[in-house]
Amino acid sequence: MIKANLKLSLAAAFLIPLSYSSLSIADSKSNKSSVKKSSLIYEVKATMPRLNRRVMGDVVATVNGVPAEPVDSFVWDGVGSVPIKGEARLKIDPVANTGEIWVEWEDRNGHWTYHQEKFAPPAHPTGLRLGSSASTTEIELTDPVTTNVYLHGDTNAAGPVLPTVFNLITTWGPATITLNGLAFDNPFDGPSPDWAGHTMTTEGVRGPDGSVRTTTGDIFNFSEAGNGAVDQNDLEFHLVFHDAPGPKLTANLPPPLSFFYHLTFEKVEVKIKQR
Repeated sequence: MIKANLKLSLAAAFLIPLSYSSLSIADSKSNKSSVKKSSLIYEVKATMPRLNRRVMGDVVATVNGVPAEPVDSFVWDGVGSVPIKGEARLKIDPVANTGEIWVEWEDRNGHWTYHQEKFAPPAHPTGLRLGSSASTTEIELTDPVTTNVYLHGDTNAAGPVLPTVFNLITTWGPATITLNGLAFDNPFDGPSPDWAGHTMTTEGVRGPDGSVRTTTGDIFNFSEAGNGAVDQNDLEFHLVFHDAPGPKLTANLPPPLSFFYHLTFEKVEVKIKQR
């Protein structure tokens, strides 16, 4: 059971806005003639996903029949991290913050799709980088597409729900979801039916059994945020979507959110192309 103080400490870490009217949104369909472009284009293809989701008791809330609460969406011990079928494709200009993400997969509820063409920053820092020397670091604050950054762990960039992990590319923004060919709209926020989406292309975090570990081999938890283990000889592609945090905490992990869905793809191909 999640302790109340841990729930409160995590609340701010998951403040990802669903109302983007006051934020700068990069849209792949907008006029890009005056937008600065990157000299590099990132392409990611990923397969062999794991669904990280375990219902932790009697279901008290659902979205279109899919359990929403109480759900653990990080399952650090690997119980509830199950292989499924799916594929992800990403092509992004990380300077113009334009591109497209398309993901499809199947779970016990049916066939899902995730589509994203707009990018907007969350309400927390979007990455930690090494500075001009080994003794200094720099925090990215408002970039919705960042490359070569650290997230999670004790970085103060995103919540301590995973070890400190290096990201080749990471994205945030509104996403459209379908389930079995029908719109899977966000019922918690509005007026947009979109969900808050987030992807990461990282070094390995989960082991063959789906578990997340510390450097001593124990199961990862919040208190071990600065002691998480990663596999630098592995790549993973992470996808999550969820609602905006509400005023009340839920019985979910993460607790500020009413619905959270989390995939980790284990077979990843990354191409970085120079224009």
